[in-house]
Formats: sequence, C-alpha cells, structure tokens
Amino acid sequence: MIAKGAILSGLNQAFKIQELEWDDPRDDEVGIRVQACGVCHSDWHCTNGDYPMQFPCLTGHEGGGVIESVGQNVTRFKVGDKVVMSWMPSCGHCWSCVNGQGQLCDRGANLLTGVRDDGTYRIHNKKGDKVDQFAFLGAFSEYVVIPEDGCIAIDQDFDLLKIPIVGCRAPTGVGAVINTAKVKPGSTALVIGLGGVGFNVIQGLKVAGARLIIAADIAANKKQWALDWGAHHFIDASKHDVVEEVMKITGFGVDYAFDAIGKGAVQSQCVKATHKGGLSTWIGVAPIDQTQVELNTWNMTLYQQGAIGTCYGGASPFEMVPQLMGMYRSGIIKLDELITKYYKLDQINDAFADMLAGKNICGCLRMY
Repeated sequence: MIAKGAILSGLNQAFKIQELEWDDPRDDEVGIRVQACGVCHSDWHCTNGDYPMQFPCLTGHEGGGVIESVGQNVTRFKVGDKVVMSWMPSCGHCWSCVNGQGQLCDRGANLLTGVRDDGTYRIHNKKGDKVDQFAFLGAFSEYVVIPEDGCIAIDQDFDLLKIPIVGCRAPTGVGAVINTAKVKPGSTALVIGLGGVGFNVIQGLKVAGARLIIAADIAANKKQWALDWGAHHFIDASKHDVVEEVMKITGFGVDYAFDAIGKGAVQSQCVKATHKGGLSTWIGVAPIDQTQVELNTWNMTLYQQGAIGTCYGGASPFEMVPQLMGMYRSGIIKLDELITKYYKLDQINDAFADMLAGKNICGCLRMY
C-alpha cells in the first residue's frame, strides 16, 4: 500500500510529506485508513531529542480510522469497523496485564524503538529505507498497519473526526483524576498545563465532584477556555508564581495537584502547592534525561505529602476508552470541543507551531 505520511528525518527538522510503502498486514495485524489524528506534544518530543528516536520516523499516536484489511489470525475486527488506536497494545499475559494494568504492558519496551515485537518494520520510503513507527502506530499517515491489539472498537455511528483525542489525551487526563489520584468529592485541585491533557484533567475533576479547580498556564489566552470548561480560577504562570497564587486563593494549599506538562520545575510546584496530606500526580512525560526534581523531602515526610506518576490515566485504554465513549454519548464529558482547529496533513508544521504558541486546546489532522 502506498500512502502519504509526515516524516521526521532528523533532530529539530520540520515534518516532510512523503509517499510511504506499507507492507501488507501480517497474521495479527490490521490495515487502517486513517481519518484523523490529534496533534500532541508527545509527538513533538520526537523532534527535539526528549525521546531517543531513530530517523527517519513516522509519529502520530492519537488516530482513528476504518479497517481496510486484516491478517489471517485477526479475530476481533473485520473490514469496515471503526476503531481508535492505542499506543500501548497490551499483550494480556505479562505481569502488568494479568494484574489489570495493561497500560504498563511489557510491550511498552518497544514504544520508542520503531519496530514490532519481532524486530521487523512495516514501512519503507521510496529509497527502500526502513522507517521507524512511533508507538507501534505512526498515525500521521493516510494509512497504517498496526497490531490488532492496538485497536479499540467504537460504535459505528461515532464521527471519527470528532473523537481521536479519546485515544490518548482524554483517558490520560480523566484517568489521572479518577484512577490514579482517586479524587474525592468536595476536594480542591490545581492543574498546571492547559493542553489536551490539562483540559481533560479539568473534566475529570468535574466528574469527581471537585469544589475548587485552579488552572495555570503560561498562555494567558487560555483563561477563558479554562473558565468555560469548569475552572474557578486561572493563574497566568508567565507573570505570577503559581504556588504563591494558590496559597492566596486557598490559604494553605490544595488537596490535589496535577502536572500536565512534564518538567521538573512544574512537578516541584505541584508538591509545594499541596497542603499537609496532599497528593501530586505527575502526568506529563518529562525528557528522558531528566533525573532530578527539586523537592523538600523533610516537608514531604513530616507533612505526609505524596507524589505519584501515572501512565495512560492509570488504567488499560481497553477499559477506559469504552467507558469514556459511554460518558461522551451521555453528555458527561466533551470530546468535540477539545479540537479547536483542524489541519490538512501537509499543514502539520503549522499545527505544531500553533500548539507551541498555545493557540489551541487540541489541533487535529484531517487526512481526507
């Protein structure tokens, strides 16, 4: 199959649209005509060295599409099915999967390698060079071949252009609140970083019954969005010290704080902004070489403050995505409104420029 995709050829280089040759699906794989893919900061990490990628590579991990072909051993899907993609294709039998933590599956060891479990590739460029496939997916493409285990079925009546965010940022943000932090009704919370994950944290806090939600970001233009989505206060982090502002609002700190960025300074702010017995949840993926976070461990011990990481919302996406789609159908959470601008595939560099400038909640590529 020949299809166009947005390729990264090296560090700090722009995406380039190229024709790619995809192998046919093997025994346990499916071929998918991609309809849409969210533009997420995780993909940007592949461009600047935060993630140790090999080049050339095809990124994009928040896709939705229609199955066009299936391998001979595929049992859960048929041609014509609509699916969203999971960047963690849980195996079902490793220690994590058996213990209900499919998002921590051992297959995650290959997320950044660009290869399948057997060490082979599915994509080549016109020169015949192999192309790495980020997170088993590479959904910045008109077509993909991925493992059957990387597909999550959705109802046929859902519009794939409106819901691709449910493949990553929705479960990551909402799940961090519900599954990892286990926020209690009537709680107070701080969310630092208002991208797609941060707004889904706000959604999760509303579902959990938080009584006070403080949102912080360096993009002041996101204030109205934050308030519209349910935040009670907005802190312009480009002008004000977040911890000091939280103390002014609450008097002594929040019950829960969420880092939706992935930087040591922000993770530290989250801990400092909680009161005694408070919990900080670190959602954003930090650069792989970040090994230290400035923390006052004296205070953390004597104040019984906690900090915890969370991956994919603290639950298997094969559990969370169906739950979220049901909540979406019932009007409990929003998905359509997360996507504030659509782009064509050849506008991908504009989409990332807008993301870095804070112009969107989520940008999304439309393939057709």
